[in-house]
Amino acid sequence: MRSAQYDAQFILDRSYKLFNKGGLVSLKVRAVAKVCHCSVIPLYRCFQSQEGLYKAVLNHSFSVFEKDLLKEIETHKTDSHDPDPYWCLYSALSCQHGLVKEANIGNMKIIDKLAQISHKYFLNKSTYKLRAYIQLICMILNIKSTNKLSDSNSSLLAFSKVTQNFLKTLK
Repeated sequence: MRSAQYDAQFILDRSYKLFNKGGLVSLKVRAVAKVCHCSVIPLYRCFQSQEGLYKAVLNHSFSVFEKDLLKEIETHKTDSHDPDPYWCLYSALSCQHGLVKEANIGNMKIIDKLAQISHKYFLNKSTYKLRAYIQLICMILNIKSTNKLSDSNSSLLAFSKVTQNFLKTLK
């Protein structure tokens, strides 16, 4: 029976991919149904509403972000000092295009949640500073994705270093 393949996990996986392409604006029930090759009925059966789908996709995105962040922290941890949150956040966010898009349009709920997650691992940084890190990193990732700096990776690196130095001045 076809409906058996339209379980919540299948729909969530497809929805997450759609979210990563265009953010919450692309996560309409009919668009998700189209990429799942089904009617809207299985979506409403699994998530009750578009808001329920949003919450499930965002929770999944935050979970993936946190796993990626932990991996980066472990990779850059040394005996002498803790890893630089700027580069760990940059790496963790670089695959989270949907979260980056939402942060770039000023979705403060997304930015605040990312800062809360990050604060668990960077207790020596204030959530204010982590929000600034996240906003600047998302801006850099957005610029990088538009390919405006593609001819010159050194320009992107220079821009990134300037913003990193700015972040060091934050208290």
